[in-house]
Amino acid sequence: MRTTLTFEIAEAAHECGINQEAIIQFINFEWIQPVDPINLLLDKDDIARIQLISELKDNLGVNDESIPIILHLIDQLNHLHQELIQKTKRL
Repeated sequence: MRTTLTFEIAEAAHECGINQEAIIQFINFEWIQPVDPINLLLDKDDIARIQLISELKDNLGVNDESIPIILHLIDQLNHLHQELIQKTKRL
């Protein structure tokens, strides 16, 4: 059985170099959906998404209204990429 590495919010904050309140805000805005919403446990994909959001906000000056649009576009690209990989495997 394969287990997923999970992080508590404090660990994720340390890993990403941001404060815990920012991560809680990302969750409240539904930009991040914890792998375990009851215990607020995050996985490696959540960590990558937190880092992306942090980069967009802090280094690129993207406002809060634009973040969900960018995240949605990235999610679409990732989905299309996975479909392409599956189609290529069938060839």
